[in-house]
Amino acid sequence: MNLRRRYWIRRSGFAFVALAIVVGLVFALNGTPSGSENARPTRGTQRSGAHPKGSAGSAPTQHNSPTTTSTQPAPPAPIRGIPETMTESTFVDSSRSVTSHGTVLASSRTLPTYVWSPTSGGPFPLVVFVHGYNIGPLSYQRFCSTLASAGYVVAAPSFPLEDPARGFGLDRNDIPNEATDVSFAITSLLDQSVARRIDPTRVAVVGHSDGADVVLLVGYGAGHVDPRIRSVVADAPDPMTGAIQPSTVSLLLVQGTADSVVPYSSSQEVFGQVQAPVYYVSLVGADHLPPIAGGTSWTPVLDESVAAFLDATLAGRGGGVESLASTLSASPLVRFSSKA
Repeated sequence: MNLRRRYWIRRSGFAFVALAIVVGLVFALNGTPSGSENARPTRGTQRSGAHPKGSAGSAPTQHNSPTTTSTQPAPPAPIRGIPETMTESTFVDSSRSVTSHGTVLASSRTLPTYVWSPTSGGPFPLVVFVHGYNIGPLSYQRFCSTLASAGYVVAAPSFPLEDPARGFGLDRNDIPNEATDVSFAITSLLDQSVARRIDPTRVAVVGHSDGADVVLLVGYGAGHVDPRIRSVVADAPDPMTGAIQPSTVSLLLVQGTADSVVPYSSSQEVFGQVQAPVYYVSLVGADHLPPIAGGTSWTPVLDESVAAFLDATLAGRGGGVESLASTLSASPLVRFSSKA
């Protein structure tokens, strides 16, 4: 796969769609309670190479009390398009091994990690990005770079049994260990020199495909939850297995309705499983990897949906507007729903 830098919205039609999603999501979050990747084998099996993986309200009541003016300051405006740069770090967890099908492949878990961050300012919220199966973090460079330019430090580790470049082979049974890797990476990042650029009280996780399964564990899986996580974004996840912990941590759930790798019904099931505020963006007609890889009609919609969600739930940026339903209905590329 060719690596791409930031994807800019070139056509006014795409810009309108992206703006509609940003406006809609920010309103919902502030006003609602609430290589291409190969097909993946199911967990517990191993195949060489790949796996199949409202109504209007009543008129307002009139009151005779004096009109008051709120003195609460408006939240900061969203950040978009600021300069960013990429660096590399390597984190080694010597307390755990890389083990596949009962065989120890390495005595420690080494996590080469790419970090995109704004070139100046801060501190910024931290986002740990988790890549998918049979693909490495640099295949998502365009997305990570774009998110960093929206005012986030974005760190993307390479997982030993998901990234084919690591040379260990592929094993989806390692997903629970990858959830522990994410927590280890957060701790390591906060101990590194880049920590001065990070607000340690504002941490989110974002994942695609198998990476979405990992971040759901870190956010809501009993025995795996990291209490430092304040927001979760899962793009094309499988249904969760095991005990699910109720939470106040908000989830943005994303999937293409024409996903050829993970059935679209999977994200619908996750929407019902997670006991937390959930915001669900269905990309109408989109496939599995292309929207996040870049260059599609859905790419600016996905980018701005994730940035707006993190702005509202993590960074405390942006404001709310009215008419969520009518705004979203203007876009043929998305269906939006939410629950408390």
